[in-house]
Amino acid sequence: MKKLFVMWMAAILLLSAACAAETAPAIIELPQPSADGMSLMQALKQRQSVREYADREIALQDLSNLLWAAFGVNRPEEGKRTAPSGSNRQEIEVYAVFKTGIYHYDAAKHRLELTAEGDHRALTGRGFAATAPLNLLFMADTDKTGPGAKAGEANTVSYVDVGYISQNVYLYCASAGMGTVARGGWNQDALIEVMKIKPAYICVLGQSVGYLK
Repeated sequence: MKKLFVMWMAAILLLSAACAAETAPAIIELPQPSADGMSLMQALKQRQSVREYADREIALQDLSNLLWAAFGVNRPEEGKRTAPSGSNRQEIEVYAVFKTGIYHYDAAKHRLELTAEGDHRALTGRGFAATAPLNLLFMADTDKTGPGAKAGEANTVSYVDVGYISQNVYLYCASAGMGTVARGGWNQDALIEVMKIKPAYICVLGQSVGYLK
C-alpha cells in the first residue's frame, strides 16, 4: 500500500511539473482506477454534450478513471475490456492529446506513453477543441479488421466499437462532474505524420473532455 501511494504521488508530481513546464514526460503511470461515484442511473440522467470547459488540467485520478472507463482492462486474467469489440479484435487504440503532447493509452499496463511532444490539439478538431484540456482520439487499426468500403475509412464494426467507448466516456464524465462531447474535425493525414504511426490507423472519432465551468 505504501509503495502504491509513493508511486501515485510521484506520478502526480510528474504530471503537474510537466504541465507547468510545458514539457511532456515519456511515461505517465496512472493510479489504480477508483470505483467511487454516482449510480449508473444517475449518470444516465446527467449525461450531456458540453463544449465549454474550465481552464484546468485533468487531475491524475480522474484521468485514470476516465481512460479505464473508456476502454480499460476490467478482467485482467482474460485481457477483456470495459467496452465490447467485434470478435474481440480490440482494434481500437485510444490516444490522449494534451497541450504538452499526444499519448497512447496502454490499457494492459494502465499508463500513458508519449507519441508526440508539443501542442497538437488543433489537429484534433476545430474551435474549442484547440483549447480543450484533453482531446481523446479513437483510432482503428484496420490491419486487424480490414479496410472499410472506401479508401481511408474504417470497417463498420470499428464505428460501432467506438460508439461503446465514447458512451463510457460520457457516463464517466457525468458521474465525475466533467463535460465532454464527441465530434469530428480532425486532420487525419497530419495526425498520422505527427504521431508517427502506421497509415493503417484511421481516426474514427474525436472527443473533448474538461471540467465544467
